[in-house]
Amino acid sequence: IVYALPQFPIRFGMDIYGDHMHGHEEDSMTMDCSACHVNPTGGGMRNEHGLQFSMEKLPTWKASEENKETLMGAKINNLFSIGADLRFAYLLAESESSSPYKNSFFPMQADIYFALMPHQNFTLYYQNGIQGIREVFGLIHDLPASTHLKFGKFLPPFGLKLDDHTSFIREKLGFGNNTALDSDAGVEVGFAKGLWFGNAAIFNGSGSRLFTGSGSNADDNRSKGISATGGFKAPRFWLAGSYFHNTTGDTNNEETSEYIGGYSAIHIWQLSLLGEWDHISTETSTSRTKGQVAYAEANVSLYQGVVAKIKYDLYDPDTGASGDISQRMTFGFDLYPYPSTEVLIQYRKNEEESNEVDNDQFLTMIHLYF
Repeated sequence: IVYALPQFPIRFGMDIYGDHMHGHEEDSMTMDCSACHVNPTGGGMRNEHGLQFSMEKLPTWKASEENKETLMGAKINNLFSIGADLRFAYLLAESESSSPYKNSFFPMQADIYFALMPHQNFTLYYQNGIQGIREVFGLIHDLPASTHLKFGKFLPPFGLKLDDHTSFIREKLGFGNNTALDSDAGVEVGFAKGLWFGNAAIFNGSGSRLFTGSGSNADDNRSKGISATGGFKAPRFWLAGSYFHNTTGDTNNEETSEYIGGYSAIHIWQLSLLGEWDHISTETSTSRTKGQVAYAEANVSLYQGVVAKIKYDLYDPDTGASGDISQRMTFGFDLYPYPSTEVLIQYRKNEEESNEVDNDQFLTMIHLYF
């Protein structure tokens, strides 16, 4: 749930820095997640510039100077900052839907963030919410060449870090981060300098509910998981790739998962397009399965604070088998009426070959953040 929105930097380009460009060295300005978030790989607490962007560039009705001052108070002083996200949703699903929510209000997210910065190059980061602690780490940042070192419990870097944790490229690959068990303990290094970025991590590979099915935080085998993502992010065009490899189980019952994929984005006039495709390989001592997962998104800015959106999700867990493909088309609007306020209105058309029932959904959600 706690993700960045890749549509923002591709939509706004260098305008994402607004009137604050003069406060940045040219080679430190990036289209990557670190432009707006404390976490260099995105999501969670917004940094000072992220708060300014959300107040000045997103909403239809902008904040008064008094309200700006209040919101910027999230940075209490040079040592300590706080932040929060609340997402409250209503889901209406058809009667045959497999969703446990047929006609329900529910809190999708309620997270609070704390950042302690005892040194200009070191931050301690802590997050807690209704799903439990998901990310807590130390971050050494702003090193030469804009590099960083992260150590602790975090979500491994891979692909587009979407805000929708139910998107197949997040949920099906194990990067949903909607429970405490999706992040893992490890070490990450990365950089985001000018047009280029890269992040790589090594981690236990046993902490994720989806990687192992157990949800154990202890490392139950001699292998480690690795993941990496990197590429080119210009203000109006992205091209990047990702890799993930992990082996679980003991020597008598090992399972190896490998994902290789790429993603891209482009902005033309008022239209922003994003897409990702990943190849999935799962191998045991007796079998090998190849699958794929894909995502595409189109955003059209109709007016400041009003965006029309179409999304497509595809998941095929075994390309050599038939009858197991899942697809979803999502149509909707993203509204940003006031600072720190987002309203989503979506209709989701689901098609599952293995479950031929009427499974469409209507979702509306209010998101409050600072």
